[in-house]
Amino acid sequence: MLSSANIDFSGILIDLVLIVFFGFGAVYTLTMGIVHLVKKKTRTIGYYFLSFLLSGLIGLLIAGLLAFLWAMSL
Repeated sequence: MLSSANIDFSGILIDLVLIVFFGFGAVYTLTMGIVHLVKKKTRTIGYYFLSFLLSGLIGLLIAGLLAFLWAMSL
């Protein structure tokens, strides 16, 4: 019965990468949007898109570093 369970690790990894990227990007961009709204600063859509991409990539780097450190501790 155990052999019939196929675990798709590549699919899980892709989902995890997308969740981390979009999670970090969305949280940071929404936070900065709220801060700029309160401070009444005007920013362009390009600014928020670039901050979304950069924060998503930084989130992936942090998650990769943590995964690497965890793997080295085993």
